[in-house]
Amino acid sequence: MIRSRLLVPVFWVLVLAGAASAASPRGLGFDNFTATGPLDHVGRGFSSMLETDAVPLLDSPEYKDCKLAVREVKKMGEVLKELELQKSPGFDQSKRISPNFIDLTYRVTGEITSTANSLDWTIKVTDTRTGEVVASKSGKTNWDSDDTLKQMQDVLKELVDKVCPKAYRLQAGAGEFKLNGIVCDIEKPWDMRPAGGFSGVAVRFTPKSRDGGDFRQSGKAYGWQWNGGGPYSIRWNGDSGQFEARDQHTISAPIPAGKQKRDETLRGTLTRAPRCG
Repeated sequence: MIRSRLLVPVFWVLVLAGAASAASPRGLGFDNFTATGPLDHVGRGFSSMLETDAVPLLDSPEYKDCKLAVREVKKMGEVLKELELQKSPGFDQSKRISPNFIDLTYRVTGEITSTANSLDWTIKVTDTRTGEVVASKSGKTNWDSDDTLKQMQDVLKELVDKVCPKAYRLQAGAGEFKLNGIVCDIEKPWDMRPAGGFSGVAVRFTPKSRDGGDFRQSGKAYGWQWNGGGPYSIRWNGDSGQFEARDQHTISAPIPAGKQKRDETLRGTLTRAPRCG
């Protein structure tokens, strides 16, 4: 039964800037989740479970380049009291800790509704700088401990991927028109410029999903004005993908009959790159 796991206090971690990375990481803090229903105490357990699992996850090779670290928020009042106590004359000042806390960049909150047989939950990640909810997930679980623990681990990874999305290198082209650059978030608009003589052409991709969207191009190359674009698609195979874009564009120059319409296909690949952090 999962009840026992949710009732056991889980250790809390206070991370200081510089402890997890040479550059100060961004802080991810977990509030106690609110809970209603006959088991209104499970909110604290769910929060602690995710917080505990987040520590090794963010330190793993897969997520280390996120520069994220767990920041204690539940017991911060006690920590501050302890630091204040260390200022007293009776404390060895050579052992006094200088506070250098990681900034609390993201706050994780949750709502749990329990019934006799199941739990409904919603978990959100809010950017403390803007107040924007940058990730949210809702679901239902039963009282089977193995299923619930696996589900929460998957949810944690999904939420972290929203905060710190996987990055990819796009290499694609048609003829001399070649793109080669990093896409920090495949589900948000990104900009890229081709190399060489086409570097004056700006290309903007606007995804509809991680599987594709539309793109537009505009600018000058070799003295001609280029305008156009079209749809693009990605066929995923694990962490890599085959990229294809239909490029319908017009090129024109300030000379008589200096306008041409072209229909080309850009083809290439997407491969994993270090996260942009």
